[in-house]
Amino acid sequence: YRTGDRIQAYVLDVLEVAKGPRVILSRTHPGLLIKLFEQEVPEIAEGIVKIEAAAREPGVRAKIAVSSKDYDVDPVGACVGMKGSRVQSVVQELRGEKILIVPFDEDPARFVCNALSPAEVSRVLIDESNHAMEIVVPDDQLSLAIGRRGQNVRLAAQLSGWKIDITSETKVMEQREVAFRSLTRIEGLSEFVVQTLYNHGFRSAQDVVEAEDEFLASLPGFSPEAVGRVKTAAKKVTELEVNEKSQERVVARDDAKVLLAVLRAA
Repeated sequence: YRTGDRIQAYVLDVLEVAKGPRVILSRTHPGLLIKLFEQEVPEIAEGIVKIEAAAREPGVRAKIAVSSKDYDVDPVGACVGMKGSRVQSVVQELRGEKILIVPFDEDPARFVCNALSPAEVSRVLIDESNHAMEIVVPDDQLSLAIGRRGQNVRLAAQLSGWKIDITSETKVMEQREVAFRSLTRIEGLSEFVVQTLYNHGFRSAQDVVEAEDEFLASLPGFSPEAVGRVKTAAKKVTELEVNEKSQERVVARDDAKVLLAVLRAA
């Protein structure tokens, strides 16, 4: 900055010090982005359009989520302005910082999908207890959803307040095959019950062993009387899988020794 420049900044704090009040300013705080839009968009100043959340990587990229109290007013369109005039004014003030405006939604899953724009989302798996979501996207959308150096997903997480994990459809199918391979080995479980377990986050027989009895009994296809029997069968599968993995490691180690011997002989 040069002497005489007009600088807009966000007031973070005013401190009372011995020499008088000290004003702490910031041009990187998300509040600056919000205040700039309030200046540029009359609908925000009038209370018709509201900025619900904002997230920034200062100087690079930003996202804001907007809503409208009037069904006839498009909140995104109001912030963009005619031919992008309003948003461009904010972009120029922030020295070219790219800004994406997305619609806010009361449904957390839909809001996260909006926040991940421009990437397309196939489905969402919600983990309420950890306030996290697993987002499944088509394979060709994976890099777009994550963004350069994780920028897109990082901004979406800041904007929504949810932990977000991005997974491709191919990886989900691979995980599903592994999970079903383990769960179907549990004696006495029907295909419906296996699918129910998978839908509730069970990915292996070990997960069944570690689950609380009350939770298992509450699932469709289960009863308090069946829990003990299922857990016993699941424990047998878990022990079998541990032995199989141990044998695989031994075989892999032997193969590595043979390969090393061949290389040395060559």
